[in-house]
Amino acid sequence: MNKVYNTQEEIASEMKDFLLKSNPNIRKTQLKIIPFISLGMILSESSVASDIAKTLKDEFSLVQHESVIRRIKRLFKNKLFDPYKFYDDVIRYVISNYKPKHDDKRIHIVFDHMFSHDNYTVFMITMRVGKQGIPLWFRCFKDNDDSDAFAEELLKEGISYVSSLFDYSYKLIFLADRWFNSTSLMQHIDSLGHTYCIRLKRNIKVFVYDKKEGHKVWKFLDEIEPYKYHSKSFNNILLTDNSYKTNIVISKTDGVSEPWIIVTNGSTRRAIKDYGYRFGSIESVFKNQKSNGFYLESVVKADLDYFTSMYTLVCFSTLYLTILGADYSKNNSCYKNVKITTHKYFIENGIRVKKRVMSLFNTGLTLFHLAFNSSRYIRLPFSFTLYDI
Repeated sequence: MNKVYNTQEEIASEMKDFLLKSNPNIRKTQLKIIPFISLGMILSESSVASDIAKTLKDEFSLVQHESVIRRIKRLFKNKLFDPYKFYDDVIRYVISNYKPKHDDKRIHIVFDHMFSHDNYTVFMITMRVGKQGIPLWFRCFKDNDDSDAFAEELLKEGISYVSSLFDYSYKLIFLADRWFNSTSLMQHIDSLGHTYCIRLKRNIKVFVYDKKEGHKVWKFLDEIEPYKYHSKSFNNILLTDNSYKTNIVISKTDGVSEPWIIVTNGSTRRAIKDYGYRFGSIESVFKNQKSNGFYLESVVKADLDYFTSMYTLVCFSTLYLTILGADYSKNNSCYKNVKITTHKYFIENGIRVKKRVMSLFNTGLTLFHLAFNSSRYIRLPFSFTLYDI
């Protein structure tokens, strides 16, 4: 009889060892079921309890399908399970063992809201890894109009938490879209010793020098004419009625319908490029949790506690698969038994260019499916060592 590698029990055992390492005080009842729920989420590519239950075999095959579903839901409804504390233990362990790629140790942090139909709102902060991201901190809310999800104190709490994850040697660059045009947020990030690059709305006023007037005047940003072929920058200008001193750069207009207006307390030369990293690093996470991965929007009627616990394990599974994809890309020589096409060559302007065609998340997901119950050995590490790519 041929040996089968990466069985359900082997994977669950490895995951249990990691959870004990990252959180030695985790409850035994939670330790018994969480690895299987995460495994079921990955195999079923779903966050729905019934879909998860269908993929679980071995000991779970000995009980009724409905009983397995109840066990999964029991964890999601368990008042003794603190989902935010659980993820905090996991992500602190991961970041403490992070392997940066560049000596300057620049890390791009992105924050934004995600909406699941009209049922739930999530405020999420992610860290850029390669051309996508991993969840660092999040808070869940019921309904899309819950004002608590947009409260400035919540945003500052998340930013402060992320700051605490990294030691002083890292340079954090916080990126955000136009919905976060708050000088208070900018001041908070600056007070923590970090850089912000936030896109501004065009109806914001700035105190800027006017050539015709011969002195500084208050202008709306949409009154400032951008350059066509290169960016226009202003240093140490006053922003809004708060007269907050900062820097602004307006991107070139050639080939775009609307230029970016970026406010930063850092270099205006790097601000446009830094802000460009916002898109993949957070939108990829939301996509992986929705249509590209766990079909989060299939859960519509759960109460907030249930949704939060379920969503936490979706983030945990997203984190693992992204780490697995990064490991495959970084340590490719360890995966000689499997070939996944993650990059292809394209001709651009007569030059042969190598480009990634499969995300780290999908690389990890593909690798996991190939390795699960495989008749040949395929490496599936569970050290949760995160490599920058």
